[in-house]
Amino acid sequence: MSPEKVCLYFADVCRDDTPMAGGKGANLGDMAQAGLPVPPGFVICAPAYRRVVEGCGLEREIAAILSTLDRNDTRQLQEAERRIRSLFVDLPIDGALQAEILEKYRALGSGTRVAVRSSATAEDMAGASFAGQQETVLNVVGEEALLDAIRRCWSSLYTSQAIFYRRERGFKDAQVSMAVVVQKMVNSEKSGVTFTVDPVLRNHYEMVIEAVWGQGEGIVSGAITPDHYKVDRETYEVVYEYVARKEFMFVQNGAGGIVRVDVPPEKATARVLTDDEIRRLVDLGNRVEAHFGSPQDIEWGIEGGEIYLLQSRPITVLK
Repeated sequence: MSPEKVCLYFADVCRDDTPMAGGKGANLGDMAQAGLPVPPGFVICAPAYRRVVEGCGLEREIAAILSTLDRNDTRQLQEAERRIRSLFVDLPIDGALQAEILEKYRALGSGTRVAVRSSATAEDMAGASFAGQQETVLNVVGEEALLDAIRRCWSSLYTSQAIFYRRERGFKDAQVSMAVVVQKMVNSEKSGVTFTVDPVLRNHYEMVIEAVWGQGEGIVSGAITPDHYKVDRETYEVVYEYVARKEFMFVQNGAGGIVRVDVPPEKATARVLTDDEIRRLVDLGNRVEAHFGSPQDIEWGIEGGEIYLLQSRPITVLK
């Protein structure tokens, strides 16, 4: 990894770079280098966060707010989050860093829509799951919107949930930092998650796949009950299937962001995935698990019949 550059393409990071690229960024780079179908993108590495925060003296302000915090008091946690995250809204990003970020963004294509995801340096490691505690900003369009989304991701290191969880898991606030993943947005017609091992029954012979129409926000947020499939990882037999009624879905908004829309009536009770898509998802799940050497929780999207892997992390509940 180049010591001068703090923005690196996926091809330049791997699983060993978690201290720099965070768990999400390191795993995406590793999958991209393995030839897995990962949308192109880059990582704004953790030293960029440190450079900006320390350069503006923000670290001292944050430490002062946290020093008097009772982390078992929900109201105090929420107020600390509000105060700290407000400090990031107009946070200046130095010219050299801004130029490096925008150079990488422009290389993805003029006006490319991207997903901007936090990638904490203690995140997505076996035994620790920060999933859902930090920010993801979907369908970001344009340079100013990108810089704002990066600030939101940096500030999400201090959500009330993240502050509390760090204390519970024995992480000091100074131990973790924030990288940010910028990845070409998949305009998903279908999205979902694959657990390469049944996380409830701990059955290593079956994968669990969940799927919804549109973007995966509905599954991640818990807003939509997804279709649920249990599949034999060797024979591809669907041993259990639940097709949920899906009243709404999330899709890209033309101006940026995602919006909730009604599911067309003919799709509301229809099975989201075809047998062929299930088979291909099982094949990809087997490849990803073999690559990382442990059971994985994989997020994916399907656009134009192609399956894209959006992130992968260890299934920590098996520990």
